Amino acid sequence: MKLFFTLLAGCLLLFAMPLQAQPNLSLTLVISGLSQPMQLVHPGDGTNRIFIVLKSGTILVYNRAYQLQGTFLAITSGITTSGEQGLLSLAFHPDYRNNGLFYVYYSNGIGDLELARYHVSNDPNVADDQSKVILKTISHQAAANHNGGELHFGKDGYLYLSTGDGGGAGDPPNNAQTTSILLGKILRFAVNTSNVAPYYTIPAGNPFGTEVLAYGLRNPFRWSFDRVTYDMWIGDVGQDSWEEINYRHRDSLAGVNYGWRCYEGNVPQDLSVGCTGPATDYVWPIHTYPTPSPGAVTGGTVYRGNTYIAFRGYYVGADFYSGTWYKIKYDSISHTATTTTQVISPTGLSDFGETEDGELFAVSLTSGAVYRIKSDGAIGYTFTGDGNWDVATNWMNEVIPPSTLPAGAEIIIDPVTNGECILNVPQTVSSGAKITVQSNKKFRVNGNLTVQ
Repeated sequence: MKLFFTLLAGCLLLFAMPLQAQPNLSLTLVISGLSQPMQLVHPGDGTNRIFIVLKSGTILVYNRAYQLQGTFLAITSGITTSGEQGLLSLAFHPDYRNNGLFYVYYSNGIGDLELARYHVSNDPNVADDQSKVILKTISHQAAANHNGGELHFGKDGYLYLSTGDGGGAGDPPNNAQTTSILLGKILRFAVNTSNVAPYYTIPAGNPFGTEVLAYGLRNPFRWSFDRVTYDMWIGDVGQDSWEEINYRHRDSLAGVNYGWRCYEGNVPQDLSVGCTGPATDYVWPIHTYPTPSPGAVTGGTVYRGNTYIAFRGYYVGADFYSGTWYKIKYDSISHTATTTTQVISPTGLSDFGETEDGELFAVSLTSGAVYRIKSDGAIGYTFTGDGNWDVATNWMNEVIPPSTLPAGAEIIIDPVTNGECILNVPQTVSSGAKITVQSNKKFRVNGNLTVQ
C-alpha cells in the first residue's frame, strides 16, 4: 500500500490523480413550465435555495430539491417587457443573511435602464415589495435592444453591472467608447445599507470618477466572476461578424477598453471616430467565433463545483441560436486558453447560473426550463452534514461514495459548522483517487479507512 500525504492551506489530501480528458457535458431537466426565464441565482445565505428571474418581472423561489416555494417578488408596474427588455438580473447583497437586501436590473416603463434595491419581508420566501428604492436610472429610449445586463457582487464588496451600447447598428452615438456615458460599459457601485438616499457612492478606484469601470462593449448580456479567482468573464454579443468572450484578471479590471465600436472581436469595425490610439489601447477577446445566422453569444461561468471532477476549472458559454457550447480552459501560468466545442440541445440559453454549492445550471428562455449541467468522467462526493458516513442526507446530492472509491474520483470532507464527519463503515480509497479534509473541519475514523 502506498499512502501519499500533502498539507496545503490547512487541508489534508491523500491522492494520486490521473490526467483528465476533455469533459463531455450533458443536461438534466430540473424545472420546467416557466414563462421566459432569464436567470438563476442563489442568495448565499446557507439555505441552498434557487431563485429564478422571469422576463415579465416575477422572481420565483425554489428549495434545493427544485420544489417551488412561491413567488418571491412580482414587479407589476413600471417595467417594460417587449423585445430584449424586461427584468434582466437579480443579485443578493453579500451580507444578505443579515441585512436582507437584494438588487434588480430592468427596463422601466419608458424603456430606461433601472437599478433598484429591495428588502426581504418577515417571510424569507417573500420580498417586501414596498421596500423598493431606485439607485440609478440610465437613459435608454433610442432603441429597445442592447440593454445588457447582469448584476454581480465582486470580492471587493462592490456591485457590478453590465450595460449595452443603447442599440442601433454600429453604435451611431458612439456610446460604448464615450467614457462619460453609462452605456456599453461595466459599471461599479459602492452600495450601502442606508434607508436614506443616496444608496451608493462611487468607488475610489473607478478610473473616470463616475460609475464607469470599463468600456467598449456592445451588448454584454451575460457575464460572471469566477467564484474562486474572481477573474471576470464577459460574453459580448457581436453585430454581424464576430461573437466574443472576454477574460480579465481580477486585479486588472479598471479602465479596460474592450474595443467596440472600433472593433468587433479582433477585426476593425469602424475606426472613423475616436479610434486613433494604438492597438495596445484595447483588450482583445480570449475567444471569438464567426456569428452564425442568426447568432448571439450567451456568456457563461467557470465551473467550481465538487461533483464533476473533469469539468472543474472550465469556463462554459454558448451561442443562443446555434446551441454550440464553448468550453474554455484558461492557463493562468502561460496565459493561454484552450477552447473546445460541443452542440447541446436545447437552444435559447439566457443564463448559466450557480447554486450555493457551486453546481452549474443552464436556463433556456425559449423552452421555459432549467437544466443541471453534468459532465462525464470521475465523480466527486462531498460530505456536508454532521454525523455518520452512511447517512445519505449528510452528502451533497444525497449520494454516498462507493465503498471502494475508484481511481480519479474524490471525497471531500466539509461538514457543517461545528459538525463532524464520522467514518463508521469500511472505506477504501483506490490508487489514483483522493480524499480531502477541508481546513478546520472534523473527521473521525471509527471504521476501517484503507488508502491504496
